[in-house]
Amino acid sequence: MRMRAAVFYGPKQPLLVEEIELDPPGEGEVLVKLVATGVCHSDVHYYAGDAILPSGRPTILGHEGAGIVEAVGKGVNSVAPGDHVILSFLPACGRCKWCHRGEPTLCDLGALVLGGKMLDGTYRHHRASDGEDIDNFLFVSTFGEYTVTMENSILQVPDYLPLERLCLLGCGFTTGFGAITNAAHVRPGETVTIVGCGGLGLSAVQGAALSGAGKIIAVDMHEEKLEMAKKFGATHTVLNRHNVKEVTKEIMSITWGEGTDYSFEFVGTEASQETQAIAFKATRKLGTVFLVGAGVHKLENKTLPISSDELIIYRKKVQGVLYGDAKFRVDIPRYVELYEQGKIDLDGLVTSEFALDDINTCFENILAGNKVARQIIRYP
Repeated sequence: MRMRAAVFYGPKQPLLVEEIELDPPGEGEVLVKLVATGVCHSDVHYYAGDAILPSGRPTILGHEGAGIVEAVGKGVNSVAPGDHVILSFLPACGRCKWCHRGEPTLCDLGALVLGGKMLDGTYRHHRASDGEDIDNFLFVSTFGEYTVTMENSILQVPDYLPLERLCLLGCGFTTGFGAITNAAHVRPGETVTIVGCGGLGLSAVQGAALSGAGKIIAVDMHEEKLEMAKKFGATHTVLNRHNVKEVTKEIMSITWGEGTDYSFEFVGTEASQETQAIAFKATRKLGTVFLVGAGVHKLENKTLPISSDELIIYRKKVQGVLYGDAKFRVDIPRYVELYEQGKIDLDGLVTSEFALDDINTCFENILAGNKVARQIIRYP
């Protein structure tokens, strides 16, 4: 079948919206008509050149999508045509050691998500003009009108809720909210510092507020983001003027000189040296620093700005968090219920909506830093 998709050809190059030939779903695969996709900073890392795709081939990016099942391949039995679904950027096979340990974010299939091919070693997307194979991204490739994904990567959701909001559960909201509730298990009265108030950080603020955190300190370099954080439940905000010492001093003042029980770093860009240092310094003795925004940079950006003496003497802990440590088949239905009950706000996270042809505008808005929490692409 023919469809339109935004194709990534390399760093610093605008994505090109082109005609794509999409193959039918193979065994264990599902054809989904996308209704909406969020535009995540993780996609922009490739566009900006902060991260490099292993194959270097043309790729359809996008990984925060929701849509309606059009067709299913052989052996698929969890969804049927007409079902509304969320696409998860990390699959869960349900059979490997990690899935059985209750850690599906570490599923063995995760090692294959950047390979560009489906599990049988072939492609589903081809450029219509010349038949060239186009790489799949994280098995979902949501920057297109349709996609073929694995049954392991989708989850059915109620058909009466808006997919243009539920799509956020496929990455950003689940990552931020889950960092608070799954990784840290924040309890009532505990204190948190949240560094970076984009879509992930604002979702974390919601998680902290719903968990009953006593102090929720939001840190960002943009006043606009801090105002958003207040609306979602931040009790205090600190403007980062690129001075780690001053930011830390302000956080210490808010916490009576102690620091917070937990801190979370959600930035994950070239500024991570600074923001990770803030998160580490903001944490009290015996506190835990959760690194959530890191993980897609070039190798030269992998060092951590952490004092080993401070780590030892104050017995701090540093922990990585992937996809909010989510068990997505358990957690996402819970988030859907919370959204339906009005206890979490997905609508307020959406700053603006665009058509697929505006994908490069979305990317530039994210790079500007202060304009958006989450942008949504809606498909006709």
